[in-house]
Amino acid sequence: MDTKLEHQLQKLREQNGSKTPHQHQHAAMLLAVEETIKEQQATVDPSSYFAALLTLMEQQSGPGSKALSGTIIYLLSVILPFVSHSILRAKFTTMMAVLSQSLDLESADVALLRSVIACLEAVLLAQDASSWRQPIAQGTFRSLLQLSTDSKPKIRKRAQEAVSSLLSRPPPPTVVHPAAGIASRFVLDMLGNAKSDTQAAMYTLQLIKQTEMLWPADDFGELCASLMQLPRLNTPYVSTLSFQALETVFSSASEALNEEQFRDLLVSVIDLKPNVNDSAVSEAWLNIAQKGYIAYASISAEACFQSLPDLIDLILPDIELGKQSTRDAATRCVWALLRECIPTSKLGSEGVQAIIGTL
Repeated sequence: MDTKLEHQLQKLREQNGSKTPHQHQHAAMLLAVEETIKEQQATVDPSSYFAALLTLMEQQSGPGSKALSGTIIYLLSVILPFVSHSILRAKFTTMMAVLSQSLDLESADVALLRSVIACLEAVLLAQDASSWRQPIAQGTFRSLLQLSTDSKPKIRKRAQEAVSSLLSRPPPPTVVHPAAGIASRFVLDMLGNAKSDTQAAMYTLQLIKQTEMLWPADDFGELCASLMQLPRLNTPYVSTLSFQALETVFSSASEALNEEQFRDLLVSVIDLKPNVNDSAVSEAWLNIAQKGYIAYASISAEACFQSLPDLIDLILPDIELGKQSTRDAATRCVWALLRECIPTSKLGSEGVQAIIGTL
C-alpha cells in the first residue's frame, strides 16, 4: 500500500485512545473497517477501504446517522486520492449521490463540508471528458464554485483549492478543461456584481489568482475587460487583487489571443497605471506589466522592442518617487524587460540607445 496513505492511517489508529470525541470516532471507525476487511479476507488496499466505507455510507439512515456519516466521509477524504481512477469512474454516480446528501450549506458544519469538498475533488479529478459532460458533474462543480465564495474562511479556502486543482488538471486529451466555461461564466457573474457585492468579488479574485488554467477563448476578452474595470472602483485591496488575478490570467493570454488582441489588452493595462503612492497596487501593476511585456516579446519581438522606451519612461517615477518596496519592484521590472525583451539582433542599435536614454 502507498507509504503516504499508510502513514496517515497509522496516525489515525493512534488516536483511538484520544479524549477528543471526533478523533476517537475516526480511529474507531477505521479499526472497525480494517477488521471487516480482514474478516472478508480481502486485500488490504485503498480499493478495499473504499468499498467498505461506501457500503457503510449507503447504510446510514435514521437517528445518529449524521455523526457516523461525518466520520465515514472524513475517512473517505483520506482514502479517495489513492483509489484508482477506473474505480472512481465506475462508482461516479453512486459517489455523487452519497456525497450530495451531505452538501447541505445551511446545516452542515465546517469540518464535514471540508471533508465533502475533498471527496468531491478526488472523485472529479478521476473523471474523463465524457463524464464532465454529464449534468451531475457540472452541477457538482457549480456547487464547488459557490462554496469558493462562502463567508466561512475554511470552507472557502478548501473549495478554492479544489476548484483550482480541478481546472489546472484537465482530463486527457483535452487542453482546456471541460468545466472552464462554467467557471468563466461564474467568474464573470461575480465580477459583474462587484459594486453591489464587493466581498464576493474579492473572493472570486482570490480564486482566479491561484488558478493556472487555459481560459476559454470566447470568454477571455470579457474576463480581462471585467478585471480591468475593478481598479476603477478605487478600492485599494480590490485593485491589488485584480492586477494579481490579471497576472495569472496573462499566463495563458498568448495562447488565447492573437497579436492585435494581446497588444490591445496590454495598452488597456498600461492605461490603468496607479498612483506611485499606492504601493501595493503599484507593485501588482508592475508585476503584470513585466509578465505581459515578456509574453508580448514571444508573440511579436519587434513590436515589443519598439514599445520599451515609452514603457520604461512610464516606470521611472516608481523608481524615483516610490516607497522602498515599490522601487525594488520597479527596478526588477525594468531589468527583466531589458533582459527578456531586447532581441539579440538589436543590441547596439538606435533602439537600444533610445532605451538607455530613458534611464
